[in-house]
Amino acid sequence: MPPVQTLKAACVLALTTALALTAAPALTAAPAHGAGHSTAIGTGIGTGHGHDSAPELIQTYAATRHYQHVKRAQRDGYLPAGPCAARSGEGAMGYHYVNQRLINSTDPVKPAAVVYHRDRHGKLRAGAVEWIVRDADQNVETDHDRPVMFGDRHFEGPEEIPGLGVVYTLHAWIFTDNPRGVFHPWNRRVQCP
Repeated sequence: MPPVQTLKAACVLALTTALALTAAPALTAAPAHGAGHSTAIGTGIGTGHGHDSAPELIQTYAATRHYQHVKRAQRDGYLPAGPCAARSGEGAMGYHYVNQRLINSTDPVKPAAVVYHRDRHGKLRAGAVEWIVRDADQNVETDHDRPVMFGDRHFEGPEEIPGLGVVYTLHAWIFTDNPRGVFHPWNRRVQCP
């Protein structure tokens, strides 16, 4: 199963389990460390550096799944920020919708941007979420304050982005499969018009 479908299935399972546990409290002891952990969701989702990012990505997906509809994202403060981002030979990211209040957030459930691309019918479709953190000294030559999330996933950058200054970024392709990995910034399956 592709990582995005695995993530969605795990999210549904986690939400269903959470609802069941709140409706009828569990009478059993907590599982031993590692018990009950889904190894399938780690396939293609982990960082490959020894940390399983799946539980945090499930939280991210659960908190942002309603942003698959761009109008909902806009109501919550995510506004268009420039043209469709593409890089020759790498693919594209798409259209960034940024919530300025969430810049500098490294909370898995509070990404600063939702990235959309057009489907074959021309409709905007969510592909990824992105965390954006400003570089403390605004110098692209230094990276002493590079953020880390999901255990050991280092942000890309620093790079200067018009309107944001010098920033670090981290993408998570939780709505659209990325053959190069969930955290790879560019997606060859996404194109700009």
